[in-house]
Parts: sequence; C-alpha cells; structure tokens
Amino acid sequence: MKYFLFNCLGNREKEEYCFTVKTPDGGVSTYDLTSGLRLSDEYPDGIEPVFLKLDDRFPGLELASYIGNASNLLPFHISAANLIHQLSQCEIELIPFTLLNPKGNVHSEEYVFVNPVGATDCVNWNETVCTRRKNGDIANYEKIVMDKSKVKDFPNLFRIQNKSSLCVFSETIVDALMKAHHNNLVFIELEVA
Repeated sequence: MKYFLFNCLGNREKEEYCFTVKTPDGGVSTYDLTSGLRLSDEYPDGIEPVFLKLDDRFPGLELASYIGNASNLLPFHISAANLIHQLSQCEIELIPFTLLNPKGNVHSEEYVFVNPVGATDCVNWNETVCTRRKNGDIANYEKIVMDKSKVKDFPNLFRIQNKSSLCVFSETIVDALMKAHHNNLVFIELEVA
C-alpha cells in the first residue's frame, strides 16, 4: 500500500480554482480543524454556522473538488468528502460551511471541512529529516518517512501524530478520488522504510 501526504494548497497552476489564505469565521477555528480534536466533544450543543471567505488577492472563482488554502484545512466538496468518509477507516467529522466570495456573498453551500479525529504514530524518525520541538512535535520538515513496522495499522486517512495539521491518504482513497474525476487534489507519495 502506498501513502501520500496531502498538499493543502491544491493545484496552484490552476489559478481559476478557488483559493484562500483566510481562516474560518463562526463556529470553529483553524486550530479546531487541524488539531485532530473531536469537535462534537468540544461543541456538545452543536457548532454554530461556519464561513470561509475567498481572498480577493486570488482571482479564481471556479469551484473544484477541493478549496486550496494556506491553513492546512480540508475543505472538500460534499461529493468528494462523502467518498473520503466511506473509505477512511477512521473516525472523521464533516463540518458544513458556507463559502463566501471576496465580496462576502454566498458562493457555495456544498462544501464541508473534513476533520480526521486523532492522530497516528507513523513516522520513522531515523529516516525522517525534520526539526523537532522540545515536546517532540515536528516544527518543520524536509522529508517525512513512514515507519514500515507500523504500516499494517495505518487507516486509509490519518493525521501524523507529531504534526496533526498534516494528513496522509492511502492509495485506496487517492485512486477512488481520481477515478471519480475529483480535481484540485495534489498528493505527494511518502517513502515507507
């Protein structure tokens, strides 16, 4: 099985696709959506409406299967999100949001944030090239290598335990998304050693 790091910027060569550097407004924060927390626990009475606004510095308004962003968020069109949810093999939450155009008008209500809950111990520290914080988390990295002794326990979608903002997709999900012709998705194959 192959594993791929998901590039949250999307396909930046397609400038017509929606892209934003803005962060969500309303019921959840960027931290909520990148930490691996179960948001139903954090917000037991439900999540207030969530909005994501496109940035006027990026002119693309074409809706794609994924909204590229600079915050490591996972805003997918509901059809792609449902496919991911079906194949994920892990607990994930789908958080609906309203996509706003740069003027603040509704651009789409057919997107959700995919929130994989938890994180997986998966890194081969001997082969990975990174800088770590005092608590062991990855501060920045040049190369992340998956640990082959742990690979049998990997689900089809997971967050990296020491860098929860990074998500890894198995080839099962990647192949399914590509066969369904979903677009604006960039995956980087990870070495397993």
